Amino acid sequence: MKLCSTWRLLGCLGLTLIFSACKKETIEKGRIKEFNLTSAVNGGSYDIRVALPENYTPSGQYPALYVLDAKPDFDFTALECEKQARDHHREGVLVIGIGYGHDRMDDYTPTPTNIGGGGADQFIRFIETELIPRIETEFHAAASRSARAILGHSAGGLLVGHSFTNHNRLFGSYLCLSPSFWYDDAIVLRNEQVYREQNRNGKGNFFLALGELEEKMRPPFIGFRNTLQAHYPNYALQDYITPGKGHLDSKKTNIKRALTFFFENM
Repeated sequence: MKLCSTWRLLGCLGLTLIFSACKKETIEKGRIKEFNLTSAVNGGSYDIRVALPENYTPSGQYPALYVLDAKPDFDFTALECEKQARDHHREGVLVIGIGYGHDRMDDYTPTPTNIGGGGADQFIRFIETELIPRIETEFHAAASRSARAILGHSAGGLLVGHSFTNHNRLFGSYLCLSPSFWYDDAIVLRNEQVYREQNRNGKGNFFLALGELEEKMRPPFIGFRNTLQAHYPNYALQDYITPGKGHLDSKKTNIKRALTFFFENM
């Protein structure tokens, strides 16, 4: 009987370990806040999700990371931020996921073309004048450029680049993954030249990443990286090309690398 009981106990422990390993890590529901924000700027109705850091207190002042394409990327990014904060022994950050207000390719593109509506300036104005004030008031985000970061992938990366060139006052850290810098004959690179003199003496952080197989993305990616290295001496810069990966399968690796860079430079 003793032997039988021992085997039962070992079996139960084994099942517990298996279930624990398979259980998906998530942030507790109580630390995820959700609301909808209809913009007076562009008429979009945005579903916003906010992940509060561990040990969050209303008396604190927290850095804020704004995540584009929230539907696919918010959960992973918020959980990774929590891990990185622990690993780097840093205070946590507020992670704000911005859902789609109407048309993604309107909001994320700087100029109108046959594939994009060119609503990026209005979208950024929505972030600056409507979303950020609410986050700072309601969730106690620190009210300074250096405490704000933005993360985007693909067309979201294009919007990150446009934020840097045309709206540099808003964010101190830019996490730019597989950016569509080819858009409209590399409009972001052309805008960088226009705004260079007013931006070049600013301080901040810029992370660029790409999958090795993203051949179409590479020339403007390299061009933008070289420009940052040559003309922005007060920025901490890092770029990474993920070996053997393409546009989508490089994303999670590059989010992790971007957040490591972000926490190391906070």
